[in-house]
Amino acid sequence: MAQDLQEKCVKFQRHFSQLLDIGCKLVDIPDSGASSLKPQPEEENFCARCAYKHDELSTHLYGCHEAHRWNGRYIYYCPMGLTFIASSISGDSGDLVGGLVLGPFVMGDLQDVLADLPVSDMEEEVSKLKVFPTTKVQDMAEILSAVTAYVSGAEDKKLQRLLYDQEKILKEIYVAKDYYADVDKQSADMLLRFEKDLRLAVLRGEKSSAMNMLNEMLAHIYVYSNFDLSAVKARLLELLVILSRATIEAGADPAETFRLSEDFIQQIESYNDVDQLAFWISDIVRRFIVQAFDLAQVKHSDVVFKITNYIKKHCGEKLTLDQLAKEVYLSKSYLSSIFKQETGMSLTSYITKVRVEKSKKLLLEDCLSLAVISAQCGFKDQSYFTKVFKKETGVSPKRFRNNYFNEASKARQRETRPSS
Repeated sequence: MAQDLQEKCVKFQRHFSQLLDIGCKLVDIPDSGASSLKPQPEEENFCARCAYKHDELSTHLYGCHEAHRWNGRYIYYCPMGLTFIASSISGDSGDLVGGLVLGPFVMGDLQDVLADLPVSDMEEEVSKLKVFPTTKVQDMAEILSAVTAYVSGAEDKKLQRLLYDQEKILKEIYVAKDYYADVDKQSADMLLRFEKDLRLAVLRGEKSSAMNMLNEMLAHIYVYSNFDLSAVKARLLELLVILSRATIEAGADPAETFRLSEDFIQQIESYNDVDQLAFWISDIVRRFIVQAFDLAQVKHSDVVFKITNYIKKHCGEKLTLDQLAKEVYLSKSYLSSIFKQETGMSLTSYITKVRVEKSKKLLLEDCLSLAVISAQCGFKDQSYFTKVFKKETGVSPKRFRNNYFNEASKARQRETRPSS
């Protein structure tokens, strides 16, 4: 990273740390030689104190590369289940030269994170971390991305990309004109086909394919609408609805997707030429694919985090390997392999563990029968539940419950016994 660029980054690194009271790392990715993490004040460097042994640099290099690949920012988890935001920094040629990384912090429920810590010794340290809701994390990511874009001089690069997109669209317009040359045979069938193909590309997270299709589709929209600005806007708004639904289908947060859509709808009114509209819809497709892509192309630790969360939420239902693999867009064999690699146990063993732990909590409620508990925890029947529970804990569910209530009763007696 060039010295002047690094100095700018260090300044904003300090601003983010002081403003949010969380760590902010600067990652340097030179053209040649080894990448590195620039030194941080000891009190801000949580990772240096982390008892979980992992490659800190590799974790954040991954975040920076993903941010550079997908719209300049990326929210991800470390192996501890803590959240980071990476935002990429580009050099003069547009290549990745580094990144700013905010974190760690807790996104969502602190108790859920504490319950899943792979190293229990870190509970006290993790409890001191900042906790943010998902919406605030998204806002932080937007601001961090805007800062790194400014530092990188992204607006100039954005203009270059716009000119390149214009050139591609012009070529497609010449082709589209031939298709609509016969006024009597003009039809919207081609537009509908493009909409369908583009929707599938967004669902699959295929950014390159989606952008190529979009250029071709824009040409057809322009020619079909006879370059009438109002008609073009109407077609693009229809496309926005289709893409937002595809993004949600792919696993993006509905509330966040709707918020983005509302912002985009407000923006379209300010544009008064087709070139601005082309850049606007191109940015929408990129941003929607970023949301869809988080579930389709993720690092192993992210996959495991999402799968374990899914299992906890749905452990009372029938869970199959095929179903879990579809949740993270991976093959069954590959998911099984990386889950075992990251956790040291098979998916089946983990599901059993989660179900047994949930059943323990329910057994402490005297009003629930064993049959009800076994059903709520995803066991096929009470007999199987008893067999699995005893294998995992060494006692039957009934004995576990009786032991608890006997101990509770003795404790109450000790409390009420008059002192001599």
